[in-house]
Amino acid sequence: MRRFIRNNIIILAFFNSASVFNYLFQVVVGRSISTIDYGIFNSLFAMVSIFSAPVSILHIVFSRFIVNLSLSGMGKVKTLLVKSFKIMLVFSGVILLSGIVAIPLIKDFFHIEEATPILLLLATICFSLLFPIPFAILEGLHRFTRLGIGSGCSPLTRFLGALLFVTVLGGGVNGALLTASVASAFTLAFGIWSLKDILKSSSESLPDGMFRDMARYSGPVLIATTMTMVLGNIDISLVRHYCTPEEAGLYATAAILGRIALFLPSTLLTVLFPSIAKARELGEKDKYLLWTSLSLTAFLALAVVLLFNLWPEQLISLFLGDKHREAASLLKIISIAMGILSLANVIVSYSLARSNYDFLFPLVAGVILMIILILNYHDTATTIAYIMLLSVSSIFIIIFVQLFFKTINASTATQKRI
Repeated sequence: MRRFIRNNIIILAFFNSASVFNYLFQVVVGRSISTIDYGIFNSLFAMVSIFSAPVSILHIVFSRFIVNLSLSGMGKVKTLLVKSFKIMLVFSGVILLSGIVAIPLIKDFFHIEEATPILLLLATICFSLLFPIPFAILEGLHRFTRLGIGSGCSPLTRFLGALLFVTVLGGGVNGALLTASVASAFTLAFGIWSLKDILKSSSESLPDGMFRDMARYSGPVLIATTMTMVLGNIDISLVRHYCTPEEAGLYATAAILGRIALFLPSTLLTVLFPSIAKARELGEKDKYLLWTSLSLTAFLALAVVLLFNLWPEQLISLFLGDKHREAASLLKIISIAMGILSLANVIVSYSLARSNYDFLFPLVAGVILMIILILNYHDTATTIAYIMLLSVSSIFIIIFVQLFFKTINASTATQKRI
């Protein structure tokens, strides 16, 4: 328990420092470009999270399997690292070529006249598909200090780059996307450097059937991660497509700030998943990890939601300037939705670590419901925000009730055996 709390403190400190720079980056960009351009940038930038969903599962999958690999040395870990890079390089190439071919369609969907922002977006996506690999290895090995330092590389580089390319040089949307691309490349380099001891070791063959087992396990994880990514990002892009440029800009403002209620407490999941995976391997109890994480997440999310609902206009002006103050009503709705989503993420992460996939159906159904409702009811950005809140709330209630009764039934069965 002490180690779990200590690791949470380390990760919370580093990841929250990273979050500070993430939002300083948004502050610099938001204050340096128009509200309409800010909407364009964030509608494109949201695509990075959605398209990088396949590799965002690596930290979950690797945490499950690296525990056993590392027990016999780092040779097998190196083999896993190298093979993962080769696979993802091919995938990145496919994404890049497909994106270039689809540039006219992307321009039409986002109502963008130039191709340059899309090319920069594609470069950012490609780097974002690669850099999670070394950091997933670090997390699986419980090297939380270097993982925490690495988590700050991209946000810090983005912040400094925004000051140069957006504020000083006036690069606008292109400058912001160029900064994101450079930051992703730098983070990849740091991640590889952090694993130099593993790269120096001699490669060893992976256990027979390991990739088959990882692929079988990755299916539910990929679905869960993709759905949560869609829940947290697709609304910005759909608002850009369906609403006026002014509304899209204000929605982007509210979404970026409101997501603090999601990202701040979600740093705890970095420690939760590998801790549960390890406890499961050793046959130890893990319920206290779930309830501790839910309690900490609820506390942090509630604090953020209260701030944004009590002083929305003041906080918007403080972070992004008076020109974004009209986003106050949207901020109230989105912050509540993101706070609830952070709680749902804890349950999803806990369930995945225990190979319990009961949550998948309500999660997928909730995302499909949200998209269908937005496709049919998108007259204003506020309508879309309320649809997202409804969908996220429904998902959380259902999966929480599922987990609660599953826990009660398991405890009852244990008592009967005793």
